[in-house]
Amino acid sequence: MTDPFAVPATRAPSPAPLVDGIRRHVDAWRNAGYPGASDTSTQLLHHWFLDEHQTPDGTPFRYYFAQREAVETVIYLYEVAKARRLPDLIARFSTAPLPDRGQPYPRYVVKAATGSGKTKVMSLLIAWSYFHHLREAGSELSATSLVVAPNLIVYERLRTDFEHARIFREDPIVPPGWAFDLRVSLRDDPLPPAGPVLVLTNVQALYERLPAVPSSPLDMVLGPRPPKSLTAPDPILLRLAARGRVLVVNDEAHHLHEAIRRETGDPLTIWRSLHRLHELADGGVVAQFDFSATPRSQDGRLFDDIVADYPLSAAIEQGIVKRPVIGELSGALEVASDDASVRYRKQISAGVAKWREFRDVLAPAGKKPLLFVMAESTDAADEIARYLGTLSDLVGRVLTIHVNMGGRDKGEIKKDDLENARRWAREVDSDDNPYSAIVSVLMLREGWDVRNVSVVVPLRPLTAKSRILPEQTLGRGLRRMTPPGSGVDEKVVVIEHEAFRDLWDTVIAEEGIAVDRRDADDVHPDATVITVQPDRMSHDIEIPQLTRVLSRDSAELRSLRPADVPARLIPLADELRNSDIDYTGRDLLTGVVVERATYPTPVADQPGPVIAWFAGELARETRLTGQFAVLAPLVRGYIEERSFGGPVDVADPLVLQALREPAAQEVVLGALRHAVEERVLIARTAESEPKPLLLSRTRPFLWSRDTAGAAKSIFSAQPCDSGLEVRFCAFLDRCGDVESFAKLARDVRFSLEYRAEAGRLAYYYPDFVVRRTDGAHVVIETKGLVDQDVPHKDERAAAWAVDATVASGVRWSYLRVDQELFDQQEPLVGSLRELTDVVFESRRQSYLRERRAPRPRSREEAFALMDRVRERSLAVAGVDEEISRLRDDPRG
Repeated sequence: MTDPFAVPATRAPSPAPLVDGIRRHVDAWRNAGYPGASDTSTQLLHHWFLDEHQTPDGTPFRYYFAQREAVETVIYLYEVAKARRLPDLIARFSTAPLPDRGQPYPRYVVKAATGSGKTKVMSLLIAWSYFHHLREAGSELSATSLVVAPNLIVYERLRTDFEHARIFREDPIVPPGWAFDLRVSLRDDPLPPAGPVLVLTNVQALYERLPAVPSSPLDMVLGPRPPKSLTAPDPILLRLAARGRVLVVNDEAHHLHEAIRRETGDPLTIWRSLHRLHELADGGVVAQFDFSATPRSQDGRLFDDIVADYPLSAAIEQGIVKRPVIGELSGALEVASDDASVRYRKQISAGVAKWREFRDVLAPAGKKPLLFVMAESTDAADEIARYLGTLSDLVGRVLTIHVNMGGRDKGEIKKDDLENARRWAREVDSDDNPYSAIVSVLMLREGWDVRNVSVVVPLRPLTAKSRILPEQTLGRGLRRMTPPGSGVDEKVVVIEHEAFRDLWDTVIAEEGIAVDRRDADDVHPDATVITVQPDRMSHDIEIPQLTRVLSRDSAELRSLRPADVPARLIPLADELRNSDIDYTGRDLLTGVVVERATYPTPVADQPGPVIAWFAGELARETRLTGQFAVLAPLVRGYIEERSFGGPVDVADPLVLQALREPAAQEVVLGALRHAVEERVLIARTAESEPKPLLLSRTRPFLWSRDTAGAAKSIFSAQPCDSGLEVRFCAFLDRCGDVESFAKLARDVRFSLEYRAEAGRLAYYYPDFVVRRTDGAHVVIETKGLVDQDVPHKDERAAAWAVDATVASGVRWSYLRVDQELFDQQEPLVGSLRELTDVVFESRRQSYLRERRAPRPRSREEAFALMDRVRERSLAVAGVDEEISRLRDDPRG
């Protein structure tokens, strides 16, 4: 399984003709630090994708790379490349000729696998347009957005995210200190008279007839003819047009090609409605962002203007969605009968059996798996539902939803079932959902891809010419119950239907999906439920909850002065060096020298470009875009006052010559970078939170990786990520001086924020927590590989232990155990105290060896080391002072 958050080294080619060319440009743009983007865009990209985040309840949060790439692609094409029409995209990025369909405004299609988080990408792009419009002079974007759902169920799902701007408040979308005031108007709500607004509606509301565009001189003078009913409310599009420029976002955009015939018989598609909006609005539609897992036209062709492609195969491989397993059944699958429950009894029975297995495994974790049956007709759905309702564990737990099978509302829910469908779409993933099985005809379409679907039984032949239906059928069960990276390998079982086996093979192969095929009897849930054991409450451990001590605030940068940055001593030459280039020209055919010359090397001879280069590099390395006016004077002052051992003039040719040297550039940028990072990453004093974190409050959770048993832990099993952690659990369990311990999963939600490499704010999740028999507590980290962030994590964990000791009155300490040392010492030590002594002795010896034979250091590394020694000396002095104060405190 590959990392869904990391930038991939390689990707499979996309079948969409524009995508591979666009990817190459976006990759280069990303690697260069987003040159050419506005300050607003760059700051948003850095906040969203370079900083780590947590949800309010402490859950780690990062956007997937696929989400990042989609956002970067749209911003790059619109703002940097300015490729806003299909002909521009074709000319610059296409690998094949494409027809120009005359789209009158920018349209970008994002192909994103079901379950990969399209709604979050939508919210980021809406926020980008909002902030760009408000913060960038001359912005062509808009703070007014129209979000369109293809049907009522998708509308209800989007409503959950967007109503009251919920997604913008709960996700880390708005950077700290940025004002955000976006009103959300649902389809039946009146629009606010002014100000930024997001309008959410379903596509049917857009089919209201708009006034005709003036087509005669009289109409142009007097305006369009009034509607027949002057009391009828204005259509949504007309009300939006009155507000000016609009950003349009379409969910499940493959519906763009579906036409609905009105009573007059003329086909009316969303295309025509949006084009009319573009004609009526002052400034028109600024852009249209379309999202779909299956962006194909009705003849099966991919949309021409797909600019980003995240295939289902990648989502499965990266663990973002469940891994699909096709459960194959042997023998005759159908029995001759008019009753669908009899005709398909074999498939239905296999589906029920698999559902029961998932139910039994997942119930201790509080998860409620669902069985989804896709019938061939409404009559068949009723027959199957009646049969399922006779099974003892499904009595009263079967939901049947009917849809219209023809006419204008084909595929939409019947009016009688509408309220039930809405309620079910909102509540089916909740812990108190009363249903265990869902039966319908076309319910396995957009909006019904809920998290708890574990078994899908499709009983309709999948012969749609567009070939969308097989992918949709699989997609309905792909969303995970648990977050990616949570240690659970989730599966969805699709009981295969003989009628579409060949169609599966064709479509799935084209998508590159690695579908596991097994005999249905060989498919079983693969997860362990880890729970708190009531009979082990004596092994509960209380972890102090402390306030966060680090936060990033670029406003503090204005207080940084050159005198605050440690001085350096860059040597100055006595004279300018000769930097001429010798040139020799040879005849290509004979090799005879035909000319010689000497040319001077072009060098920067003015301070302005040099200062600008240093300020730009500093801004890029510290991710402080939009701060040139602050950074440039700081750079100039530091060079002239602190870099050369005394005052210099940056316009002096000898100074400019010295600053051209890579070593000097490293010294200047290194000192400034460290000082800037220290200033903008604000450290606050840790304070105790009212409620400590108790292991006993951890909810049951699922784990598919290694586990270890332990008698001294409150958990039924220890969730391990490696063989080293399994062995360490066994070691702790046999240590006589260990009273209780636990291997921590992220479900425990114990994390520490720290200053990572390059100054970014990141989060660290310790491996173990231990209570010794003497009452002292230890946070332990086991390491197979020590990367560049490990020292930063060590420093933060050690500081947290001091703060936790002061706050709780209980002694806490931190210990890191490297695998190489543990491999050597595991058979030799019998207690945690002995292992601790061995670890510290090993570190002492390593330190002494380094002092006796110091490794070569660059000038900048040496300066940085001296700074860290000075800072740590001050920190130790501060801790000693605090301990002395506490010792003298009469309160004890």
